[in-house]
Amino acid sequence: MLNNKVSFSSLFISSVLCSAVTFSVCYAKFKRSPIHSTSAAVAATLAPTVVPSCGTVSHRLEGYKYIKPLLYVDKTCETGHLANLKTELVGQLDVYKQSGVIDNASIYLKLLGQGSGGEFISINENNYYHPGSLIKLPILITYMTMEEKHPGTLDKKIVFTQPKGGIPHQTYNSHQIEPGKSYSIKELLKYMVAFSDNNATYLLNENVDLEAFKKMFSDFGLIVPDVHDMNYQISAKDYSAFLKVIYNSGYLTISNSEYVAELLSQCDFKDGMQSGLPENVQLAHKFGEWGDRKDPNVHQLSESGIVYLNNSPYLITVMTQGRDVKKLPEVLKSISKLTFNKVKETEVPF
Repeated sequence: MLNNKVSFSSLFISSVLCSAVTFSVCYAKFKRSPIHSTSAAVAATLAPTVVPSCGTVSHRLEGYKYIKPLLYVDKTCETGHLANLKTELVGQLDVYKQSGVIDNASIYLKLLGQGSGGEFISINENNYYHPGSLIKLPILITYMTMEEKHPGTLDKKIVFTQPKGGIPHQTYNSHQIEPGKSYSIKELLKYMVAFSDNNATYLLNENVDLEAFKKMFSDFGLIVPDVHDMNYQISAKDYSAFLKVIYNSGYLTISNSEYVAELLSQCDFKDGMQSGLPENVQLAHKFGEWGDRKDPNVHQLSESGIVYLNNSPYLITVMTQGRDVKKLPEVLKSISKLTFNKVKETEVPF
């Protein structure tokens, strides 16, 4: 377990929805600038109809003598097969921008089906957002690696004693653990992921293996977190790596990857992506909310998930920023619905 608990647990607020501060990583040379036109921002990157030279890049796990486990494979460019959908998504974002619902938004979409070829599109991929409770998925993955190294970790029980400073309010509340009661790590993980409970997150942050958490970011090719820096932000494309390795079971064992996906499928936030899908379509997802303590008119709401559309599953991450957090779920719903309908139209059988 983590020896230096104080520095990490003090950042518990970082994985909280609409918290005053967020879990932090220093992104070198990152400069945030407002987007004046979503269409203009992506016009130069809209893919042509066909890009014959588009290849693939394999992301593999280092550190072994004889093997390099495959995490996931990405195309090196957009081939254009999803160009029409990208154009429609850009138009959808512009409508919300012009109406004042959003100030900024990014989308990353990757097809996962066997016949899809791993096609993807990315809109405003150089924009970064505070993850809020999205950081709970990396925490979950870290605990599963801890369980693999030290079987029985998930059975450990911890008594919840509420911190003196309290736990910040969140807009989207659900079930929560109670002070004075004892919970196993496994129970806490469900509360944290399925119900996005910040009380459970606080306890888990107190006991996580910080080095394993940081190593995971390094393994995935992401900037390693500096827990003393309070300005961690991540792009929609980069965050999607966590779901890629779960879907491909490239980092955890098959059974533990399945367990993580199952927990994500129990997420009870229904106002975003889920509400844009037919009732019979399964979604494994996590959402995150963040608010700027210096400006009450700045809110971010993001969601990332895998949509299990028959033989054509796909991964989608949507990150938004606007002035009214209650209006942002509608954007997630709209993007989810449009994407589902378009992907379904071109569903590839196998």
